[in-house]
Amino acid sequence: MIKKNVFGVLPDGRNSYSYTIFDDSGQSVVLSDYACAILQINVFDKNGKLRDVALGYDLLKDYLNDKRFFGATIGRYANRIANAEFTLNGKTYKLAENDGKNHLHGGVSGFSRKLFNSTIKDDNSVMFQYFSPDMEEGYPGNFNLNVTATFTNGELTFNYQYLSDKDTPANITNHNYFNLNGHGTGNILSHTLMINSDEYCHGDSGLLAQAPLVPVENTPFDFRTPRKIFSGISTHSKEIINAFGGYDHCFRINRSGNNFAACAIGDVSEIKLEVFSDMPAMQLYTGNQLGIVQGKNGELYNSFDGFALECQHFPNAINEPLFNDSGALIKAETLNEAFIKFKFSTL
Repeated sequence: MIKKNVFGVLPDGRNSYSYTIFDDSGQSVVLSDYACAILQINVFDKNGKLRDVALGYDLLKDYLNDKRFFGATIGRYANRIANAEFTLNGKTYKLAENDGKNHLHGGVSGFSRKLFNSTIKDDNSVMFQYFSPDMEEGYPGNFNLNVTATFTNGELTFNYQYLSDKDTPANITNHNYFNLNGHGTGNILSHTLMINSDEYCHGDSGLLAQAPLVPVENTPFDFRTPRKIFSGISTHSKEIINAFGGYDHCFRINRSGNNFAACAIGDVSEIKLEVFSDMPAMQLYTGNQLGIVQGKNGELYNSFDGFALECQHFPNAINEPLFNDSGALIKAETLNEAFIKFKFSTL
């Protein structure tokens, strides 16, 4: 079952709508056509109590001014592009420098600041569509993105389809912040985390991923065996805290038959999140620079109160051939597809 409601009114007078999708057990997700964003994820904890495990705001106006990308769909290119430029087919394209000297998450007005067209497909799915015109935010090509969001049996799946009439970089992801004990319940450092990855990208002082990939073994980036998030931060403060404020790093996901990427467990709720995707990489961000922000229900969020697992193509892949990620450059008139699945259960 899906309920559609007015979420708010944009400055130009257009309505924004929210969609609440219920599964058969009474769990639900709430999505917005603004930013094609996750507003709520209400799932059962170990005691059968519903907890909202997504950080966010109550009102549309707060999303209009949001700089943290709460729950948003990111594009045209998620993560960073070095020096805010790339060369393609002999032409250099200049992008917005909105993260120091680099380009981040599609620019000043990326997909996280757009109103998507939206249509209810069936009892469990909503389709969101956005058309990005040629040279919007500096990217070549008229670009069409379809996002089908489906929630059933505790599984939230985003299926992405995108097409451009010119060659262009493209990297679409979702930027939800999870707290599996429930938003507003404190930090996530005692969550258990496992990442299906043998290699990660070391970052420079500007958080730009650097090639070549580095083995995770004997580093604070080895989450192949489940462990508490704080264990890597607290025992390697010079490498992690001083340089990055926490984790903000990209991992190469090991390819497996079921596309498993990561698993996290809330230490209090015992809510388990499993992440699956056919994309080659995933950014782990532990909310290091959330600062203090008033979120839903008047809750104050602080740094480390949520974490993101952003399945995606490699950062800066258009400029870095060593990442060997040809999928980050899409060819003209070629349909591209990808998916991200968030599966919720309890121990």
